[in-house]
Amino acid sequence: MIKKINTSNTDNFNIWFNREKRKEFYTASTIMYNTTFNYNSNSKLHNIVLKSKESYNSSKDENIYFSTCNFDNPFEDNYGTFLIRFINANFLSFETGYFTFFCFYGFSILEEFYENVPKPKLFNSANEFINTYQPVFDIVKFKLKRLQSQIRKCVDYMYNLNQNFKYKDYSSLEKYITYAISKNLFKHTTNIEIYSFKLFAYGKLNIDSKSITPKILREYLDNGMIDINNSVVFCTSYLSNILYISLREIASNESVIVKICKNCGKYFIPVKTTEKYCDIIYYQNEQTCKMNGANNSYSKKRKSIEGIKFYRNNYQRRLMQIKRSDNEQIKLAFGIWKELARIKIKEFNNNEISENELLEWMKKNRDI
Repeated sequence: MIKKINTSNTDNFNIWFNREKRKEFYTASTIMYNTTFNYNSNSKLHNIVLKSKESYNSSKDENIYFSTCNFDNPFEDNYGTFLIRFINANFLSFETGYFTFFCFYGFSILEEFYENVPKPKLFNSANEFINTYQPVFDIVKFKLKRLQSQIRKCVDYMYNLNQNFKYKDYSSLEKYITYAISKNLFKHTTNIEIYSFKLFAYGKLNIDSKSITPKILREYLDNGMIDINNSVVFCTSYLSNILYISLREIASNESVIVKICKNCGKYFIPVKTTEKYCDIIYYQNEQTCKMNGANNSYSKKRKSIEGIKFYRNNYQRRLMQIKRSDNEQIKLAFGIWKELARIKIKEFNNNEISENELLEWMKKNRDI
């Protein structure tokens, strides 16, 4: 019999990854202040989102409670979400820090920066909650920002996001290890317990060893909580240690890259390498950049790029000509011009031609 592992769901943060299903799972005690649970129709598990902005003010006087998940019912997020949320987090104030990071993961992960972090409990008011944790945040804020800057620089270096393409032909893992050595990121491994998920069959997943069947096991495999290939659980209450593990996980996965959203400027992990816009949300029922980013980006360009403004004006002018004429040659010429003009705009969007070259082409070929 394998020795039973002694872990505490309330005192430690546990995280594990499933590369095949592009998911990550974690257990933590979180404060439910202006937050709610978001249930995914494709999973039995849930994650945390902020309440809709419309209900924000009306919920301030509600009781504020805490939620503790376990290994049988952990929080579920997209692969790499912990790392992405941290480097995108706004640590300018307690409120922005909470609503962009700590509402999802709780405060227990600050143990390395603050002794005796207050335990989660039922709070009677928002003021009681804020007065309990804001002093903690104010003390550790500088250290959080410094750690965030270091992790961001590593991600920038790994994925050429700092416009430094000197080592663009090297893998993200090679660059990660190089950065880790040069900046001594290995110091962030001092308080991690690592163990194989299969050991949780001994009580942690509420699987009765006497009644286990392939059908029951398949349920855990199907929802991704168990990956027989790489379900290794990392247990710690040190934020930097969690980040080190998350960073190493992403760096060693050749099918994953990190990009910066063309619409909001946040870091994100695209499902397809061609994606330009993120699907990051904080609020319930929030529209993602992936949903409206392309339209917003084009709208901004149409207002600021002279070549695109010229295209739109010329498009409307020639469209009016067609409506006022029955000449088939005019319609045919319009179709040819429209196709060529859009090819030029695509070349501009792909940085193949400059803004001035786009404008000059539009002027030269306005009547083609």
